[in-house]
Amino acid sequence: MMQGWIGLVGALIMAAGLGGIFYLILKQNMTIGTKTIQFLAIAFILPLVLVLGIMNILGRETIGTIIGTVVGYVLSGIGKE
Repeated sequence: MMQGWIGLVGALIMAAGLGGIFYLILKQNMTIGTKTIQFLAIAFILPLVLVLGIMNILGRETIGTIIGTVVGYVLSGIGKE
């Protein structure tokens, strides 16, 4: 039962992230840039990894690798600005 709730929360986080980007693009004429792609990567990958980890589809090593990769990708662009 708890897995279903966590899956629902993960799906809501993904939908909210995508909805926020659509809002900014349509209402404020924002362009899709590096920060937008990094935000979407976090908004989609981390909840998905959380749900798959709780359902025991992904192992601990795989979860650690994916989270490390996402954090490295997001933080790699900090010094360029």
